[in-house]
Amino acid sequence: MTEQPEEEFIGITIVTNLPYDWSMGPYSGRLFREMRDNKKLVAVRCPECKRLLFPPEMVCGYCNIRVEDDWVELSDKGTVVQYTLAGMPIFDIREGKLKGAPRPSANVKLDEGVYLMHWLEETDPEKLKLGMRVQAVWKEEGRGRGYEDILYFRTIEESSND
Repeated sequence: MTEQPEEEFIGITIVTNLPYDWSMGPYSGRLFREMRDNKKLVAVRCPECKRLLFPPEMVCGYCNIRVEDDWVELSDKGTVVQYTLAGMPIFDIREGKLKGAPRPSANVKLDEGVYLMHWLEETDPEKLKLGMRVQAVWKEEGRGRGYEDILYFRTIEESSND
């Protein structure tokens, strides 16, 4: 019996630009249009439980019913309820490489009670505090990239919970 030669695998790196577009649907699409065109965040209200759904959803995950067109404009101000300094590497598809987190990330409870994870402007660990008030800083030009239209959240006042 003759021995079969071992199969050789050759790796080839192909770097290419593959731009594409896709529909976000009526709910996320409206959120992203409002962010791009008006620098606004929007949610929908469930007709049954009255919860604000952010990001907007077609069906309430609590009541399992279809949400009507009860759109609510949200404030871009909120309170930091959690933050991390951990610089988890993220893969930047535009540059094709891993990048560290440029800023601390935070869970911001917007004034209407919904939560948004995003970057904080403040990078000094001594100044980062739970309960600090923040406001979104929007891109002035080149909007249309969803949540990337918000550069980061900037501290606007000190919390009275220190």
